[in-house]
Amino acid sequence: MEYLWVIPFSPLIAFIIIGLFGYKLLREPLSGVIAVIGVAISAVFSVYGFYEVSKTGGYYDLKLFTWMPLGNYEISVSILWDPLSALMTCVVTVVSTFIFIFATGYMKGDPSYPRFFAYLSLFVFMMLMLTLADNLVQLFFGWEGVGLASYLLIGFWHYKKSASVAALEAFVVNRVGDWLFLLGVLLTFVTFGTLDYLDIFNKIPEAGFWTMTAIALLLFGGAVGKSAQIPLHIWLPNAMEGPTPVSALIHAATMVAAGVYMVARIMPVFASSEIALDTVLYVGTMSAFIAATMGLVQNDIKRIIAYSTLSQLGYMFAAEGLGLFKDGMFHLASHAVFKALLFLAAGSVLVALHHLLDVQKMGQLRKYMPITAITFLIGALALAGIPPFSGFFSKDPIIEAAYEINWVIWVFLWSGAGLTAFYIFRLYFLAFENGDRLDPHLKAHVHESPPNMTIPLIVLAAGALILGFFRDFFMNFLRPSLDPSQMKFLSEETRIIVENGLERSHHVHIPDVLHFVIHSLTSPLGLLALFMALGGIFVAYLMYQRRVIDPVWVGNTFKPIYLLFYNRWYFDHIYYAIFAYGYYKLSRFMWKAGDKFVIDGVVNGSGKVSMSFGDFMRLAQTGRISAYLAQMAVGILVFLSLFLFLS
Repeated sequence: MEYLWVIPFSPLIAFIIIGLFGYKLLREPLSGVIAVIGVAISAVFSVYGFYEVSKTGGYYDLKLFTWMPLGNYEISVSILWDPLSALMTCVVTVVSTFIFIFATGYMKGDPSYPRFFAYLSLFVFMMLMLTLADNLVQLFFGWEGVGLASYLLIGFWHYKKSASVAALEAFVVNRVGDWLFLLGVLLTFVTFGTLDYLDIFNKIPEAGFWTMTAIALLLFGGAVGKSAQIPLHIWLPNAMEGPTPVSALIHAATMVAAGVYMVARIMPVFASSEIALDTVLYVGTMSAFIAATMGLVQNDIKRIIAYSTLSQLGYMFAAEGLGLFKDGMFHLASHAVFKALLFLAAGSVLVALHHLLDVQKMGQLRKYMPITAITFLIGALALAGIPPFSGFFSKDPIIEAAYEINWVIWVFLWSGAGLTAFYIFRLYFLAFENGDRLDPHLKAHVHESPPNMTIPLIVLAAGALILGFFRDFFMNFLRPSLDPSQMKFLSEETRIIVENGLERSHHVHIPDVLHFVIHSLTSPLGLLALFMALGGIFVAYLMYQRRVIDPVWVGNTFKPIYLLFYNRWYFDHIYYAIFAYGYYKLSRFMWKAGDKFVIDGVVNGSGKVSMSFGDFMRLAQTGRISAYLAQMAVGILVFLSLFLFLS
């Protein structure tokens, strides 16, 4: 497996070449070609490594070089290759390859074309360093690296104030989560004296319950920020200010998936604390539901899809909190395909409409852009969880498992599925079907995107159609990494702790693909989930295609609820009041009370006292001898009086 080093370093080499020679020699389109070649090479080696590990289920730890010594412990740059990292690496590289190809058409003519592809290549390199790490330090390096790359890409069009503000917001909010994550890493090292995954796992029995709980919760705090879960979610919708391929890369294959992957990667740590698993479950469930409500009333085509990402990440975390780590990772892979498809299709629309974002000003695009429309529809069906598309096989088992473990959690996840189906088809009907609301000047120039943009759409649409049928393969493939009974690298003591921690998942039985389809189409619970998704689509059809139900009437009738959803549950307002306006008011108070009154008062006051004393003393300096003789006489008289009095 020595060839595995090529996977992360191929995009890095592309980044270096484009960074050094992009503007002077390569320019457009060679910069894009080199970036595509770099990530495609990674994808080829990733798929080959996936095939190799599928035959053996092995656990390969390839040490590349020593990074830094830390006492008796050496931090190395390594490549950990097992079924879990192989799946995640394939998701990152394969999906990114098609996003890169699409971007060569989307960014055509941009004056900063080389810089864009340099940043994209850096982004993928950092994500691969995170994915392939065998220790928390290398993971943290990649963790911070994707944060830096996302900052550069979200603010790529830095001359737009909205883009620079969005990039800064993403950077600042992620620092909150990363601070918690770093504390978790430090506590891990203090507790175990190592940061290597295998050593940590096998020393879990030596740590107390509350120590493990603290470590898991601190690390999960980092995941909440990176994967934009409630309450650190506010940055992700605003990250749409970057070019659309960036949105696809962040939402589908890289940054936001990092938190879900991290929780699965160190699953024994989370399984050792029921409190940690419950926290993951509740945060994921609330994020899935609340984000779905926010997506109901948005009109920005990219923001609607962005809120679906927040919601679907919530389903992944809910699955992990339920102890269904394999299901969470399969939904991550499925979601990466159809979410990249949805964003790239939206990007195709934006190019055709000169970056018009408001879906209320679109309509009938299916006539002008049939490939984009059909592929978007496939992605929407996959997101809604309609069989036979991949979302049905990856999301519905999570919802059904929640019913068997906690019916309250099931209610929120089940409701979120209906809301998801509604808002994604609201987008589809407004943009591609209902009415022709296009500006005549735009309509005259609307046409289908070129092949380098439509071919990735077709390939991703095919993936969204067929991936779900391989559910059984992926579940079995992930067992050596996520099934305690198959994790050969765990000690017996750790295995017992992990199995006890995942006891809740033992009550869940999810049949194979064929039986799952039959079960979903015949059992009351399965039909209920399917009817909820179909019901959401039907209501969207009635409101935005047939116009049987007036959306304006609904908004006015339920105005408080509409305003709650439209204002995104007022999270932004609360954060502004506390951290922006509140900090501003606190700063002004400290300026007036501390700086002006105390500091300036002491400095200026001492100066005034000195000047007043000088003015007083200056009265004695008249320049006349008679006055000085009189002052001396008075002084002598006072001295003699005191002498006589004291004696």
